[in-house]
Amino acid sequence: MLRGQHVWLRPMEKADVREPLDDQELAHFAGFKTPIGGEASEHWWEMMRPQLGESSFQFVICQLGSGEEIGSCGLRNVDRVNGNTELAIFLFRGSWGRGLGTDAVNVLCDFGFGELRMERIYLHVFDYNPRAIRSYEKSGFVQEAVLRKGRFHRGNHHDVILMAITRPDWEALPRPRSWDLAD
Repeated sequence: MLRGQHVWLRPMEKADVREPLDDQELAHFAGFKTPIGGEASEHWWEMMRPQLGESSFQFVICQLGSGEEIGSCGLRNVDRVNGNTELAIFLFRGSWGRGLGTDAVNVLCDFGFGELRMERIYLHVFDYNPRAIRSYEKSGFVQEAVLRKGRFHRGNHHDVILMAITRPDWEALPRPRSWDLAD
C-alpha cells in the first residue's frame, strides 16, 4: 500500500477493470474519445498485464479509511535507462475538487522518485482542464512545452501541455513524503 495524506493506492487487479467507464465528463477530461465498455476495459488489462511491475505500475485510488475505488493512476513507459516515466491519473466525478487527486499525484511521485529511482516524471494535460493543471502545479510540476493543436476533441483542436517534475524539484518540496505518513 502507498499512503498519502488523504488517499491510499493499491495495486490494480483484473477485477478493478471490469466495470464500464461511461461518464462522458470524466472521459472528456481524461482524454478518452468515447466511453469505455467492459470488454474494452478487459482488452486494455490484457495488454497492460505483461508490463506491470516492469514498464508500468497501475494503482487504484482509495480514500483513507475506505477500500472504495475513487479513481485510478499509474506510471507508464518507465524508462529505467534514462530515468523517465509518464504519470496518468483520473478520478471519478464525486471525488473532484477535494485535493484527492493532488494527494494521489504526490504519492505517485514519491513512489517514482523514492522507489523507482526516476529522475523525471512527466504528463500530458489538455488546455481545457485548468483544474488538473492547477493540481499538477501544486505537486511541483512545471510546464515544459505546448503541443499546439495536438488534440482534436469535440469538434475543435486543443493544445496539449507537457508538464514534468524532476528529482531536484521533488526533493525541494516542503511536504512530508508518503513513507513518513505511515500509521
